[in-house]
Amino acid sequence: MERFDVVVIGAGPAGSSAARAAARGGARTLLLDRRREIGHPVQCGEFLPTAEELADLFDDRELIGRAYAIPTNSILRATQRMVVYSPFGRRYSLPLRGYTVSRRAYDKALALLAEGEGAELRHPAAATRVRDDLVELADGSTISGRVVIGADGPISTVGRSVGFAPEREMYRMITATVPGASGEEIDLFFGQGAPGGYAWAFPRADDTNVGLGVRSVPRGASLDSLLDRFVQRFGLGAAVERTRWWVPLGPPPASLVVGRALFCGDAANLVMATNGGGIPTAVLSGWLAGEAAAAHVREGEPLSAYDERWKRALELPLARAYAVKRRGDRWAARDPLLALAMRYIGSEGLDRMMRLRWPTRHWGSAP
Repeated sequence: MERFDVVVIGAGPAGSSAARAAARGGARTLLLDRRREIGHPVQCGEFLPTAEELADLFDDRELIGRAYAIPTNSILRATQRMVVYSPFGRRYSLPLRGYTVSRRAYDKALALLAEGEGAELRHPAAATRVRDDLVELADGSTISGRVVIGADGPISTVGRSVGFAPEREMYRMITATVPGASGEEIDLFFGQGAPGGYAWAFPRADDTNVGLGVRSVPRGASLDSLLDRFVQRFGLGAAVERTRWWVPLGPPPASLVVGRALFCGDAANLVMATNGGGIPTAVLSGWLAGEAAAAHVREGEPLSAYDERWKRALELPLARAYAVKRRGDRWAARDPLLALAMRYIGSEGLDRMMRLRWPTRHWGSAP
């Protein structure tokens, strides 16, 4: 049986970041992924904020500086603004600097960075069960890891194996591409076809990533029909390369440590509930999990130190975002109410809400 210090399951942004940090910390690290091609199929809107924008939400510039990387070969377009549309078409423009990226290139680049630090990458290699320090694979082999990191998405094999089941709602998502792209803005559309969620159009190099996410699909409809209706309404052209997936939204879990297993990214429920974005939190939580695993192997630091680290860096903004979502759900249930609420708070209020600075009275002394 092969033995490793750290076995990371899932080579998305969370897993590759975890493997990179663990290997950099001196741990013999194995990174596994079930897919034949890292980064494909694309299950994402493919937008990333700049490091400066991220630091405006998560006040840990040192962590962001060492963990958050956007490889230049993955960048398709720089964007400067986000435009939010109300259910009846009213337009609100908010400043937001970032990049649309190719997830196929981005995920591969992060995996290569992990390999560059000394982690071993194997794919396709699907984990089927985890028992204490043993990781069972689909080919019948078993690998031992002193620490196992679950970075395998919301339907996590590691989570099911060890009984990790955080409180959450699962949102149904679909994404596709349409021809043509222009401008320096990303667009979000609320209501009117994305009940309880939103649709998006994010310009790439010469096409546009379009998609939507909903809590539930109305009777008589499907994710595909909702997407078709959206692209037809805005004249966006035929949507191709469709991919469906799930996004978990809920409060930050009380702990991301179960025995010798650590969880990060979507597997840990660390998604910004205000917008469904999970890549930055995946990268940061993955890095912290990898550092904690290496410290456990190298110095005997208890794995519970991971809970202290991610809570210090991520918990408060994630909790605030979930509180905003819960309050917003009451308005999002009906398009006229949502349109009225958006008009009442305006562009400045929407910007402050997205940056988790409004309404502050619910958070005591929080900024």
